[in-house]
Amino acid sequence: GRAVRTSSRLAVDWLALHGAAPPAAAEQVVVALSMARIEIESDFTGADLSVFGVIERDAATVSRPGGYDVAVVVRGPPEAVITRRKERFLGIWMTEASRTFPTVPSFYSVDTTRPLAEIAGERMLAADGIGLADADFGERYGASGDAFREALVRLKVRTGLFDERPGTVELLTPTFFRATVPLPAIVSDGAYTVEVHVFADGSEVARATTDFTIAKIGFEESVHRIAVTQPILYGLGVVALALLTGWLGGVVFRRD
Repeated sequence: GRAVRTSSRLAVDWLALHGAAPPAAAEQVVVALSMARIEIESDFTGADLSVFGVIERDAATVSRPGGYDVAVVVRGPPEAVITRRKERFLGIWMTEASRTFPTVPSFYSVDTTRPLAEIAGERMLAADGIGLADADFGERYGASGDAFREALVRLKVRTGLFDERPGTVELLTPTFFRATVPLPAIVSDGAYTVEVHVFADGSEVARATTDFTIAKIGFEESVHRIAVTQPILYGLGVVALALLTGWLGGVVFRRD
């Protein structure tokens, strides 16, 4: 008995010193995108990004009786956004209060197999910023009753830059899925991230992250580059174009 107690104590001391090895993940997800780069030209009207994924189990993992749920989250480049509340004072609309959200995704969408409330608990969704109610804007204000945040989300949804689409992730087989993410014509250029979260029995069992790029090309890219790198030249060019347009209009519609 003394030898057993001594061995147990030595094992506990070794684990305390070196730490227990974390268990290997039972599942992992492999993700692929239909496009790694989307190019914006003057006639760009939007695009559809297809996300494919395969859920792989190790040899020791049994199948999940309830199956899997998948959430695909796409985030655009972050930007600072100010929301303002205006009040009417003596017949004039004046800004009464405002709030700045420092890192709002320029684009944010969530595609899922089922409604989020049926996939996982609110704490888990909030921890990963999954869903319009829990998306991270740099300052975690409570979504419920926060008029500034609700106004920001409402305006972004109206323009098509924010969206939450339950039931749009299609499980082609129990472990193979596909989702199509529509990108509107007004998306910003830059680096976008795609997060894929796999849930089973209300818990997250696997996740993966990948990315793609949206870039302006051609005349659009040239104008954007000049506007950013040479603002004075860009301003002079705009003034010259306005003067030329006015002069041509006067010539065309001149009355003798």
